[in-house]
Amino acid sequence: MTHKILLGILVSVAVVAMYFKPAPRDSQARQTYREAHLSKLQDFFSEPATQEANGNSVLLITIDTLRPDNLGMYGYSRNTSPKMDAFAKSSTVFSRAYSTAPLTTPSIVSMLTGFNPNRHGVRLLWQPIDRDTITVVDYLHRAGYETAAVVSNIVLGNEACKLGDRFSFYDENVDEPEAHRPDMLERCARRTTDAALEWLQNRREPERPFFLWVHYIDPHGPYDAPSDAPKDFSHDAPVPVDMERIAEYVREPELSDAAEYVDRYDEEIAYTDREVGRLLAKFDGLKFGQPPLTIVTSDHGENMMEGHTYFSHGYDVNNAVIHIPLIVRHPSIKAGMSDRMTSITDITPTILEFVGLPVPLPLDGVTVSQSSPSRTIYAEGLDSSGSGGLHRTLISAMTKTVVQHGRSNVPRDNWRFDLANDPTQQNPLPVSDSASEYVQLCNLIRSDPDPGGRPTHLANGQHNHGPVAGNTDAKTMRALRSLGYVE
Repeated sequence: MTHKILLGILVSVAVVAMYFKPAPRDSQARQTYREAHLSKLQDFFSEPATQEANGNSVLLITIDTLRPDNLGMYGYSRNTSPKMDAFAKSSTVFSRAYSTAPLTTPSIVSMLTGFNPNRHGVRLLWQPIDRDTITVVDYLHRAGYETAAVVSNIVLGNEACKLGDRFSFYDENVDEPEAHRPDMLERCARRTTDAALEWLQNRREPERPFFLWVHYIDPHGPYDAPSDAPKDFSHDAPVPVDMERIAEYVREPELSDAAEYVDRYDEEIAYTDREVGRLLAKFDGLKFGQPPLTIVTSDHGENMMEGHTYFSHGYDVNNAVIHIPLIVRHPSIKAGMSDRMTSITDITPTILEFVGLPVPLPLDGVTVSQSSPSRTIYAEGLDSSGSGGLHRTLISAMTKTVVQHGRSNVPRDNWRFDLANDPTQQNPLPVSDSASEYVQLCNLIRSDPDPGGRPTHLANGQHNHGPVAGNTDAKTMRALRSLGYVE
């Protein structure tokens, strides 16, 4: 245990040191800056393996746009998640888990690298991961693992993010146009599970350990569960809502009852839960030489009737969009609810630890066994006011500090929440200039190579593409507009 504590201290020191390191702004210097951050990892990766993997297979399930407080295991009153609730009974359920961003691509890259977005450099949708950025998939492939992914969101297609190049098998067959939005392509949960099961059943080397990542999109708006969804939720009284507050891509012209949108969102969760249950049942029925590691989480949450725009995500750092479920199962960890502060960046080091590979020190994430209730978690989100800037936050068990800035990377506004007395974050308080979280955020903002959190070589100068890199073609932009990411 002592060596794990020491390792955690070294990780924290390394991360803080990198936060305080100034960074230049021009493109060549920016690349040098990024390479400097990756140098230790690159050296580690180029050296011969010093430790053999122990053969634990890994199943990683991510569910797009899933709020933890709409799941039974987190205390939700509706029966939206019976299959995942059953899975959770033999797992560790983390109540204080956070994404690094309310957008799919940055958060997923954080999950697969162990880096925060300012470190891995992916800040927008349709922005490819740098070729030199090492992912957990690369480590597992190097250790002899078979690596596979089945994704259902267009922004995770290899053309969009270049993650597919890292896997030996990458199924990105998103070909279902949404009704009334023909440029919106996705794949429903049933077909996503079918594709994952097909891969599991047809592996060429059944004895070889594997890493399988499966990403479901169904809870993402517009909320329209299929006719065979297992639940049909209803409510007692309507909740009138200003239609202009509802995200345009979710809005149904004839529907002004906000509670109906919540019903439909929950129905999408119940449908996805059924299909996740089907995948888990097959996975649990396989014969493994070593006990497998299974993780269920989300890329980000979803505003219901919170935030700048209802029934949406992509902006700011309010709890609704960055709080995520995290459920981890392995025989070596105790089942039950945990209040340890955890991040989506913890998934990479956790996988490496459980398969017996060394965890490189410069990561922002730590293994879930090293996380603690006293830890501070980082997240960021584009400013919903349209300023072209960013909100950044550091979250501890008792306090949440937020700093807003524009493209000049000069802090503008700040506020904090006393989470002990204001758990729903309704009453922002002033921030002391000497508060350690505020000082860390200001130094991080000033040192960031991406002005306003938008890479200079990709972002559109007028910001009319929202959180999307400005190098996409017209067809892609139509698809992303139908997803609600582009106005």
